[in-house]
Amino acid sequence: MKRLIFFALGATCCMGTQAQVVDDDFDSFIKTEVQSFDKFIDDANKQFISFLRNPWKEFEAKKPVEKRTKPEPVKPVVYDEKKDPVAPPVELDIEDILGQSTGESKQRPQGKINDGEKVGFEKPQPKPTTPTAKPATPATKPATPTAKPTTPALKPATPTAKPATPATKPTTPTLKPATPTVKPATPATKPEPPAAKPASPTAKPTNPAAKPATPTTPTTPPAVVPVPTAKPSAPTSALYKESSAKQMVNYCGQRIYVDKSLKGVCSIGNMREKAVADAYEAMCKADYKPLLADCRQLKKDLKLNDWGVFLFVRDVSNALCADAHASVVMQQFLLNELGYKSKMARRADRDQMLLFVATDCKMYGRPYFTKDGLNYYNLTSDETCQFYMCQEDSPKAKSSIDMQITNAPLLNSGMVNSVHKNGAGTVAVSVDVPKSLMLFYKSMPQCDYSVYVNAKVNPAVADRLLSSLAPIVEGKSETEAANLLINFVQTGFKYATDQEQFGYEKPFFVEELFYYPYCDCEDRAVLYSYLVRNLLKLDVVLLDYPNHIATAVCFNENVSGDFVTVEGKKYIAVR
Repeated sequence: MKRLIFFALGATCCMGTQAQVVDDDFDSFIKTEVQSFDKFIDDANKQFISFLRNPWKEFEAKKPVEKRTKPEPVKPVVYDEKKDPVAPPVELDIEDILGQSTGESKQRPQGKINDGEKVGFEKPQPKPTTPTAKPATPATKPATPTAKPTTPALKPATPTAKPATPATKPTTPTLKPATPTVKPATPATKPEPPAAKPASPTAKPTNPAAKPATPTTPTTPPAVVPVPTAKPSAPTSALYKESSAKQMVNYCGQRIYVDKSLKGVCSIGNMREKAVADAYEAMCKADYKPLLADCRQLKKDLKLNDWGVFLFVRDVSNALCADAHASVVMQQFLLNELGYKSKMARRADRDQMLLFVATDCKMYGRPYFTKDGLNYYNLTSDETCQFYMCQEDSPKAKSSIDMQITNAPLLNSGMVNSVHKNGAGTVAVSVDVPKSLMLFYKSMPQCDYSVYVNAKVNPAVADRLLSSLAPIVEGKSETEAANLLINFVQTGFKYATDQEQFGYEKPFFVEELFYYPYCDCEDRAVLYSYLVRNLLKLDVVLLDYPNHIATAVCFNENVSGDFVTVEGKKYIAVR
């Protein structure tokens, strides 16, 4: 019996020893693999640095694609049911449907927009160059009707495609494009609607309109009752704890503390190839990996998209470097180490370092060059110039900057409250918007409209907005509910063109309508499409006109009005 016990104990000890050996072997294997990977990274940097020392090639940036601008109406037209006669609806031949493609023109419908789904996009197409011209006599109907209407901002009171009848005739109607892609619902300010068929200028125009039933509105104004929302938990990682051993970075109004091992390491003098290569090599030899870990952690903590990471890298580099030129070198180094395609350059006409980054969609108003089918945009300067650049890429630069916002950034500091009521004062919404998020959105260059339409909305803003409007549309028919929502969107926000408010074109994300004092028709269309998708659970597409963007809704009810067919579904134009 004793022998049996001793044998059992001996076997157990052997098993423990064997397990320890296996663990040690596994740890040794992992350590070897990590060292091997580090060696590969070091070798890759060493090779790239040798390329940086070679003479750089001269390039010339292409002129920026002009920012999308539209001669929007100075004052939105208000639909008047008593003045506008009913006309039979027509089917619109719409190819310019936003939210379906990333291009800003010649867009064809690809599919519906469902809440929670990201729409697929195709390669952007060039902007049309069809000029506009004024007719000799404004009071005379143009000989050629416009193929795309100059539609006003979204009409209040009813979600219809039925136009208002303005008091005066237009002064600048748009001539028919060479290849018309849209048969319009109605022009913005023409007293008579355009011809249903652009090929027949003499045909009597139709007056398409989706005219839903007029809903019954409450007789007493609703009280603005704050809706409790779940407050985001405060960050707990070391990035948010002040420390003298770390570098403080102001990121969208929030204090972030990062590793400062690279502080003062990147320094360049004459901006020639050797000086830049020496600075890049100095960073490679420094302990830079903790800083990379901080960048990755912040992206995870704040649910940042790639643009958010770029913005943080730029802020970090500015804080760790003595001048803007060295900062550009550090930005390329950090972005490449994080896997992003970026390239630094030296201006040919003066001493200035530039940074170009590849993005997944078109940017407007930024000079760029094309390499391997990708557009690299100048994020340092908006001037078109000649420059010198290393032709080779870092072997670790694999991905372009993704501008899509698939998660709402968790930037929740500096709340600003705004209250919006419809024209009758019967619908009111109170929303708190984070100023830090507004700073983030303000930093973004103008992109394709798909970025704004598909962007996820801040959870607190979404909860307050949707929960405030849900009782208003509850129990209503689809047309009644859509009518209430379009009325709120059109009469609850002050109207101004982007040129009047900013001096340049600035599309809004949903949250921005509740922060800035004014908005235009494109912004209202983005908000209305969001409300319809989330409150009514109906599919929508956006219709792109020469000076207007409107929404078309796929009703389950039988609604009369001008429509567009997308993948066999009928979408009623709502303006």
